[in-house]
Amino acid sequence: MEKDEIAAIIHQWFPLLGHGNLAQSIAEKSGLIELPAGKVLLDTGSLVHTIPLVTKGSIKVIRADEDGHEILLYYIQPGESCAMTLSACLKQQKSKVKAITQEKTEIIALPADLAYMLGRQHPNWLDFILESYALRFDELLNMVDEIGFASLDQRLIKYLHEKSTLLNTVYLHVSHQEIADDLGTARAVISRLLKQMERKGMLKLLRGRIKISSLVLPE
Repeated sequence: MEKDEIAAIIHQWFPLLGHGNLAQSIAEKSGLIELPAGKVLLDTGSLVHTIPLVTKGSIKVIRADEDGHEILLYYIQPGESCAMTLSACLKQQKSKVKAITQEKTEIIALPADLAYMLGRQHPNWLDFILESYALRFDELLNMVDEIGFASLDQRLIKYLHEKSTLLNTVYLHVSHQEIADDLGTARAVISRLLKQMERKGMLKLLRGRIKISSLVLPE
């Protein structure tokens, strides 16, 4: 794809990066990449080589411990990037999170070493980083509130609703184990709660997928 086309996409999805010649500076060094669902963009402990600017699809960002236990932190949607990736890049540290595409996803792949140059030459790049930090900080605070104050069934309802909305489908191809990993609990607990929700008419459990019927979000 031509650099002018990439710059136009940046203008469309990332208004803060559209000032001056910032979009063109990014486009000169970056490429537009299409990724399949389930692609691991970044793993815990790996070096950051690319900063993703999402233009289509979505990416799930996960935090994992040494024993392999995982918990969902947030999703990256079109017009957004990953604050954790930006932080690791600027600090020249290894990644503390894992990033996986949820669906067919398109990103502008910005080389990590370009972040330093952009920060020195373009104030709007720093504004974009700060906005990304603020967005993710709010999401992490919400997650802490949910873990600390919301019941697991309320968290599960919100999780399913958010995933259904994000993917724009009532059919979720997600295993009970994946849900348990994302919510930081046991598979058996999730299976029991899903069965309860099915009996209430909130969803239908099918082979390898879940059909959302009528989820009532907690207030």
